[in-house]
Amino acid sequence: MFIKLWNFLRGYVKIHILGFAAERLINRANAEGIIFWDVGRVQVAISVKVSYRDYKRLCGIADKTGSTLKVVGFAGLPTIVARLRKRGALMAGCLLFVAGLVALTSFIWRIDIVGTDRLDADEMIEFLAENGFEVGTFRHGIAYRDVESLLMARFSDIAWVSLSIRGTAAEIRLVETIPQPEIVDLSTPTDIVAAKDGLIVQMATSLGVPQFVPGDVVRAGEVLVSGQLTIGVEGEEITYEYIRAQSEIWARLYYRINFDIPLVFYEKTFTGRTRSVYSIMIVGNEFTLPHRRHNFIYYDTVVGRGQLSFGADYPLPMGYAVTERHEMVRHLQRRTVYEAVALGEEMVMARIEEELPGNAHIITKEVRFTENEHYITMEIFMITIERIDREQEIRE
Repeated sequence: MFIKLWNFLRGYVKIHILGFAAERLINRANAEGIIFWDVGRVQVAISVKVSYRDYKRLCGIADKTGSTLKVVGFAGLPTIVARLRKRGALMAGCLLFVAGLVALTSFIWRIDIVGTDRLDADEMIEFLAENGFEVGTFRHGIAYRDVESLLMARFSDIAWVSLSIRGTAAEIRLVETIPQPEIVDLSTPTDIVAAKDGLIVQMATSLGVPQFVPGDVVRAGEVLVSGQLTIGVEGEEITYEYIRAQSEIWARLYYRINFDIPLVFYEKTFTGRTRSVYSIMIVGNEFTLPHRRHNFIYYDTVVGRGQLSFGADYPLPMGYAVTERHEMVRHLQRRTVYEAVALGEEMVMARIEEELPGNAHIITKEVRFTENEHYITMEIFMITIERIDREQEIRE
């Protein structure tokens, strides 16, 4: 790699060596210290590359050996500079372009945080920005240890953190602390109340006074286990002590879900027609380029974004966005009763997964449907066993 760069900087000549004494010329040139590279045969000629300085010496050797040198082309930095001298505006533009790139690569244009699980990476980036380390910060002279100390002081869940900067990208790697075990605050008195309506099937109370027994029907919000203890005997002064009630209560719950599934519906299909809108982003500002407006009635929108960079380590504060609108048309369709029932059962399962807690056990599920002219009515009856205990602070 270094040799190629050196040859480019000092310039070189691509030549073809012709004649019966071509090999003799090469041997004699090697003896005098002339270096060739990319040697190959092109039909009756030998193709080589040689530096500017060695080319002049090679011409003298060619005359002595009776060989012919045919110049194919000149290459390298000196050749480029010579061409640019004749085009002052182009040379000035190239110099400004290079100067601009050098200036842009002197700032941080991306901050990546690796290793977050419980912590919010966006919150960390916002905190760093408030303390002077953000996208657009001059990357030379950054106090790495100060940034790391700021994070350690602000976020107690960080056990180890390291900041590294490669090119214009900053990477913050961290290791989170081991989660602390949940500490139950026994000093705050609480009752156990019902989170939902249900029929109690099991109670396991370790602290508190049960107000119901298995087999009782309870309503949401009713106190199931009281944290108020009565102290004293009949005939004496009665006092009360308040504790944090603890109990695990399971109940049978009943659900009834009703909804309609239409038999006639619109199906959307893509026509293949697309309109694209291009935008450029410069330092956080987005500029939309001129474009033709579309006349689509129904369409789907897809947005793609990208950031310009010189490799993975040199992102630039410039990017682009492409907004594509794909035309769709609607066709009136009719589904069968069987298809509508199958769709309804899928919707029921999705709704159950969304609404039921993770500890719920379904013990009965019955699905019924009623067919009408344009839709079917789904009716789902379901029985579950769930935990319904919920703590509620006692207000004395």
